[in-house]
Amino acid sequence: MNLIMFCENNNLKILNSAGCDDITITQTNARRCGLQLTGFYENFNPEHICVIGKEEYAYLMSLDKAARENSVITLIMHKIPALIISDNIRDVDFLIQVCKEHNCILLSSSADAVSLIFKLSTYLSYTNYQWVGVHGVMMEVYGVGVLIRGISGIGKSETALEILRRGGRFVADDLVKVVKTADGNLVGSSMKEGTYFMEIRGLGIIDVKVLFGVSCIRIRKDLDMIVDLAPMDDEHNYDRLGDRLEFEDIMGTNIPVYKIPVSVGRNLAVLIETAAIRTRALYMGFDFTNDFMSIFDK
Repeated sequence: MNLIMFCENNNLKILNSAGCDDITITQTNARRCGLQLTGFYENFNPEHICVIGKEEYAYLMSLDKAARENSVITLIMHKIPALIISDNIRDVDFLIQVCKEHNCILLSSSADAVSLIFKLSTYLSYTNYQWVGVHGVMMEVYGVGVLIRGISGIGKSETALEILRRGGRFVADDLVKVVKTADGNLVGSSMKEGTYFMEIRGLGIIDVKVLFGVSCIRIRKDLDMIVDLAPMDDEHNYDRLGDRLEFEDIMGTNIPVYKIPVSVGRNLAVLIETAAIRTRALYMGFDFTNDFMSIFDK
């Protein structure tokens, strides 16, 4: 991936680029390298980004100059993707010099080591895993990630706009990037993160971030449910009890799907909000259909 973009997305400063425009990262976890600096490399995976925090730095500074440089050189010679200094540590001239001499990317961060590793691992798990593009509108509704699908002109964007005005949050319109993360979750975002454009027939393109503010947008959101909007068909056997919830397999993960018929007078925004709340209730263990049927079984 592009080195500058990687640094911008993770608030990192480049101390030595090693003449590289790109950084090669194949693992989704960053690791502290305390044991390796002491010379222990058993089970060490050099494909991970290595982080030097306050403890590792204090250890290096306890060594004499020759031992200190040799410790870092040995680590670098394992061909790690990059070395990152956390905690806004400033006296790192010896690290810069060693990295320049051995062509290793050196970065720095103001975050503490634990927070930095968590942020990097989250970012890398999102950017390095398989993904698909799905047509629809991605929203956050009552904390639930909802993908709204349907044929062109059915009213997806208009419904999303109404949900926005009712307190929902916008993620992406038209083509949603759905990524499968390391833990198996699906995460939706815009194909180009940081853009929040929506097309409304008759109005054209609007920028949701500009018109509604940053409180109404999400960079990315877990995909928890799908809503399929379709024209009302009197011959279709729609689910009336909620006991026939369907699921769709996306990259090996099953996502619940609600099929909502569209007709005059139906408030789609309210229906989707209710479906989102129902999904939350299902995750919490509630089963309204069984509760309803149990009344008549007594």
